[in-house]
Amino acid sequence: MLTCGIWHGPVSFQLHPFGAFRTVKSSLEALDYLLTYWPVEHVEAYEDALVICRAAIEGKSNPELAKDAFIVAAYEAGILMKLGYFS
Repeated sequence: MLTCGIWHGPVSFQLHPFGAFRTVKSSLEALDYLLTYWPVEHVEAYEDALVICRAAIEGKSNPELAKDAFIVAAYEAGILMKLGYFS
């Protein structure tokens, strides 16, 4: 069964130093950013996040594990993050 893997609390991140913050609320949204916009590929945390986000979307993994993997990948890529809701 495919789900979007909704997270408990979003992750906001800034891909470019002067860019706008983007907010991700699910494993599906995270996977889209990982595949389309991610500045660093082919490192262990990035690859792990891809696998875990896909598994969460397919209902084979906990969405919160996907969120954690996304956060680790962002940290490893040096991406500025905000956890939770901010105005």
